[in-house]
Amino acid sequence: MAINCVHNMASEQCARCRTCPHGLMTSQCGKCANAVLARAAAKAVPPAQPSEEHRGYEIFFIPAERSWYYRDDPDAPLPALSYRSAFQARRAIDEALDAPPEAEKPEPARKRR
Repeated sequence: MAINCVHNMASEQCARCRTCPHGLMTSQCGKCANAVLARAAAKAVPPAQPSEEHRGYEIFFIPAERSWYYRDDPDAPLPALSYRSAFQARRAIDEALDAPPEAEKPEPARKRR
């Protein structure tokens, strides 16, 4: 029968109360805590993604922002719009290029006096 910890869980399943391979509680072991922190730090910043080209536009990823951007000129400043994936950036390029050009709006009719 499993012994419940103060968190009302089986002590071998509780992240704070289980015993690590070093004979200490996992939450208090320096070696295990450092390994957990290292894994969390690796997840904090995603790895760099290669940039790609789509219909003459460069699609690129900025890891610190976790966002994808596109631009037509590599020297242009960072665009205002960002996307969560390269697919969404490609779709935005396609929509922008395939949209029909806006026709000039006729002037409103003037009232006759």
